[in-house]
Amino acid sequence: MVFSSTIFVLVFLPMALLVHSILYFPVQSRPSYKILNLSIFLASIIFYGWGEPKYILILLFSTLCNFFLAILIESSTSQGRRNGFLTTGILINLLMLAYYKYAGFFADLLHQMTGDLFSSQGVSLEFMRGIILPIGISFFTFQGLSYLIDVHRKIVKPSYRFTDFACYLTMFSQLIAGPIVRYTAIETQLNTRTLSIGRMWKGATRFVFGLAKKVLIADTLGRIADAAFNVSSGELSASAAWLGIICYFFQIYYDFSGYSDMAIGIGQMMGFQFPENFNYPYISKSIREFWRRWHMTLSSWFRDYLYIPLGGNRKGKYRTVFNLFLVFALCGLWHGASLSFLIWGMYHGIFICLERFFPKFTNRLPSFFLHAYTTMVILIGWVFFRAEDLDAAGDYLKAMLWGATKQSYESNEVWLLANGYVLPITLLAAFVLSTPVFQHLHRKFKNYCLNGKPVPVILLLLGRNCWVLILFFLCLMPLYGATYNAFIYFRF
Repeated sequence: MVFSSTIFVLVFLPMALLVHSILYFPVQSRPSYKILNLSIFLASIIFYGWGEPKYILILLFSTLCNFFLAILIESSTSQGRRNGFLTTGILINLLMLAYYKYAGFFADLLHQMTGDLFSSQGVSLEFMRGIILPIGISFFTFQGLSYLIDVHRKIVKPSYRFTDFACYLTMFSQLIAGPIVRYTAIETQLNTRTLSIGRMWKGATRFVFGLAKKVLIADTLGRIADAAFNVSSGELSASAAWLGIICYFFQIYYDFSGYSDMAIGIGQMMGFQFPENFNYPYISKSIREFWRRWHMTLSSWFRDYLYIPLGGNRKGKYRTVFNLFLVFALCGLWHGASLSFLIWGMYHGIFICLERFFPKFTNRLPSFFLHAYTTMVILIGWVFFRAEDLDAAGDYLKAMLWGATKQSYESNEVWLLANGYVLPITLLAAFVLSTPVFQHLHRKFKNYCLNGKPVPVILLLLGRNCWVLILFFLCLMPLYGATYNAFIYFRF
């Protein structure tokens, strides 16, 4: 089940919110957060198992292991036992991730290094290539790891109520593609959150804006990007290649930030406040700034649980370079089990190191050139991210530089799809909304509502609420008849 589907928007989400609201607003007593969290956990199990029920066991196994190991870490009196339970938890989470996500990748590497050695010995590695990736495993394993490490560091106390912890780890709003929520962020909210009509409407508005990002912008641009990247090798024109990567440049941002907005909005409708995951990354003037604004919960996770424990920048220049490269290489592999993702991560690591050790060069450039440099680096990086493999990425980069030696129908089809007024309007909206213009207007609107005269304020609020409803119905129209418009980050 995906957020941008009629079954979720019109059936599952309203039912889940209705049950949660009925349980939250009892007639004469304080709400039972134990029952509330249990209802969210059960709804999350239904949500996760909708397409592939067998993977519920993997999610439950992860939840049980992290729950009990955290308690064992906390209750152990010797540091050795605490370290042992933490190591066990880390190994369980990482081995589970390695088996389901990287088994096929390792099988291909072994085949490349050893040739037919295993086959000649009667050992087949084909089963490793056939392992199917459980959706969202990269996200809930990272949440489990952060929970165990924080308990070991005594930053947070473990949860002794299984329903509370299960609600945290499996919450359907952020289970599949983040944001990566740490237990410290919602520990108190699990038992003291506040729900109101105003808060629910605010969350619903955030959800609708996220849905619009996905359905109206990301999916529209995605059709052009898919057509460009599906053109056969050597047949893509330079203009079609640039159009395709520009469309993907905005598609991945609106696809992923749209999901994050929907997740945060659903959380607000249930009384939770999740951390923000994006902060206008495309206005960045450096790659370092980009990673402070893009997928912020993942960036902070790697910083706090890998980069800093490795020594960060405290052990000299060469160790800092090594730490940065390792972090970004693993960040690339986290996104996918292929060499193209590894190259994408290391590619960003190179520019992070250059900016770190040559700051005077970038500081002397005008803002316009810094924006242009950062945008171009990100744009080229997305080629490696989107392409099926390194060969396909190389072919696409060649097309961007020189174009095709012969035009093909596939290449022309990119422009046929782009024909009309929809694409220019969508690209213009994508460009404008990737800047803080909307944030600035919202701030002005809020200030006016606080200080303006009652009648104009009421009319403005009614107009805004009507616009949210209109936007919601506009989003529903493309969903009817759609088959499966999965989010890009579902594959990670």
